[in-house]
Amino acid sequence: MELDLSDFFSIIYTISTMLRFIGGAMFVPALVAFFFEEYFFAKIFGVMGLFILIVFSIFSFVLGKRDVRFRHAVISIALAWFIVGFISAVPFLFVGLGPLDSFFESVSGWSGTGISMIEFPQDLPKSINFWRGFIQWLGGFGIVLLALLVFEKPQTAHNLFAAEGRSENFHVNVIKVARTILAIYIGYTLLGIVLFLFTGLDLFESIFHSFTSIATSGFSTNSSGIGFFGSSAMVVSMFLMILGGISFESHFDLTQGRVKKFFNNPEIKFFLGILIISLLLVFINLFFLNKENFFDGFFYVVSAITSTGASTLFPVSDFPALSIFLILVLIIFGACYGSTAGGLKMWRLIILVKVIRREIHKAFLPKHTVFPIKVGNKVISDESALKSLSYIALYFFCIIIGSIIFMLFGYGILESVFTVSSAQSNSGLSVLSSSSLFALHPLLKLLLSLHMIVGRMEILPFLILIKSFGFGSKI
Repeated sequence: MELDLSDFFSIIYTISTMLRFIGGAMFVPALVAFFFEEYFFAKIFGVMGLFILIVFSIFSFVLGKRDVRFRHAVISIALAWFIVGFISAVPFLFVGLGPLDSFFESVSGWSGTGISMIEFPQDLPKSINFWRGFIQWLGGFGIVLLALLVFEKPQTAHNLFAAEGRSENFHVNVIKVARTILAIYIGYTLLGIVLFLFTGLDLFESIFHSFTSIATSGFSTNSSGIGFFGSSAMVVSMFLMILGGISFESHFDLTQGRVKKFFNNPEIKFFLGILIISLLLVFINLFFLNKENFFDGFFYVVSAITSTGASTLFPVSDFPALSIFLILVLIIFGACYGSTAGGLKMWRLIILVKVIRREIHKAFLPKHTVFPIKVGNKVISDESALKSLSYIALYFFCIIIGSIIFMLFGYGILESVFTVSSAQSNSGLSVLSSSSLFALHPLLKLLLSLHMIVGRMEILPFLILIKSFGFGSKI
């Protein structure tokens, strides 16, 4: 069914509420610019923030508080990611980036991917660099969760929450969930700032890298990444990345003193198990090939599984084949459901393993035996299992299509699959050199931008969006 006028008004109302936050957020880099006496950029951020706030507040006022059904919420989320990408790209135009590269940088920031089109970030004005880290931090928390803080209608908030595929249920009221998540997120961010200060980073660098580490993003204030600051800073970054890769619901258990419940969580155990096995495999691979960069290897394992994309002075492409393959697999896997990480998520992988296990066991049991899928103490319905398996299939289908397009432009299999998987999983790690990334064909930059957005919104909202506007009749 195509959208009618009432549907459009509900969607515009929802998007307007989301974008008011973007307008408000722009006053933060405006203050940073003012502090560093970058008055031109203070005006840019200030004027943009004020304009966005006024325009979309008017939209919200004129349209009034409208009923937002699940379908409206899904379409609003899908559209919002594109609109936010365009709006947030504007400041980058004033530091010499072209429109496409600015949009790419913006999308890479908000989606938490971290592939940058800026060759020397250290030469940027402080306020623009801050904006890069800030949008990654906001993107890690989520546009939807920001919007939930002001929606007054519980059903509207619930539909938005469900439309983004979130499942935290430690409060009955989803607005309270959003506030609790924000408190946890800010708390870990402040902890990260303090820890980075102890490693010798200045306040600006500490804030920036705490933003990007807890948000499992990948931008840095320099072209070398967090590895530029030494091993102590890398250890803090790994610690924050692992925190960011664990669901907020599990962090809530920790804050409530439910340590046993935290470590008994099957997804946490699965996540930590894969992480430990991966670290051992990389160690064995490097040891038998007489390589000495073990710490770099360990860092990239954590960076990959949490879809952070943070890098060291040692490029991924210089690792042995097994280590590169393992990093690729971890990028696709991702971390825990309900975290700031991208990828398939551990929860879906657990269900996949359980379904395979059930099908094997059914061959040895009577035909009508009931064999439920259980994850911990929770029984997973066949419908939920089918949704997870369908998403996994769809996820790989998108990677295959994107990789084929890359190969049509002359890139090899590894380069194509790795780059597309990294973009879609919101990782940012790459086997391509920086110069190769900067020189990508404009169509490939658009393709990667689409993969970043689609991966961040978890594909289905995008498909619903194009179908709702009369495209994709076969979907």
